[in-house]
Amino acid sequence: MSHWQHDFPVPSAEDSYVTRREFTKFLGLTSLAFFVGTCAAAGRKLAKRFLDPKTSSVAIAGVDEIPVGGHKLFRYPTENDPCILLRLATDRFVAFDQRCTHLSCPVYFNPGTSQLVCPCHAGFFSAEDGRPLAGPPKRGLVRLQVSIRDGQVLIQRSEEEIT
Repeated sequence: MSHWQHDFPVPSAEDSYVTRREFTKFLGLTSLAFFVGTCAAAGRKLAKRFLDPKTSSVAIAGVDEIPVGGHKLFRYPTENDPCILLRLATDRFVAFDQRCTHLSCPVYFNPGTSQLVCPCHAGFFSAEDGRPLAGPPKRGLVRLQVSIRDGQVLIQRSEEEIT
């Protein structure tokens, strides 16, 4: 044993010992942190629901602008939100958020199979309703409300999208 260890004895067995008081304090602070995080997330969601201005319908395209089996990319409600408008039949338009629900890769429309395809991880979605058909995505694409008025295709935020 060296000279300094003899003068300053430090029992190393007690270095890793945790008292019940320290352990209880750790559990209490961790629980408090989770509670604060949960309250912040809930508050953010409530604020978004009540403070966001309700957007009205926005014209995306003319009815004759998109052929049957065609699509149009657009951004809604902000420039950071890519969306896709599909014309499935003469009188049937659908619109979805263009981000895959797996890892947010952009999906594209394959008119031959009538599916939306995510090339990143081979995810496939139904063009009819946006539900996942194959691949890693478990949730369907966010669907936007589509209406036709005066020869224009209009998009509006749906209530499911806001909540």
